[in-house]
Amino acid sequence: MSIASQLNQRVRIEYLAVADDGYGGKTGSWTELATVFAAIEPVYSSVGEEPVGDQLQARAGYRVKMRYRGDVDAAMRILWKSHILTIHSLHEAGELLNILTYEEDA
Repeated sequence: MSIASQLNQRVRIEYLAVADDGYGGKTGSWTELATVFAAIEPVYSSVGEEPVGDQLQARAGYRVKMRYRGDVDAAMRILWKSHILTIHSLHEAGELLNILTYEEDA
């Protein structure tokens, strides 16, 4: 199976653009870096676990696989359908970039 046929989901990569607010502070807004095709698969692990009371509350994790891009980093996020995916880690695998993400709470 070719790589192109595996990358069948359209995702948007965004970065946080920070600017002066004119009052001595900063303001940020998410800005599109690129829209690309990717493969998305759920990951069942401890990624995104947070303590809630006395228990760990897991959030949905996803592995996003796309063609390698050198301009993607962990400070960015990925939008896929109605999901906002926070980047946890990135791993280069030849011509592909594997990104481990977890879903932000709505």
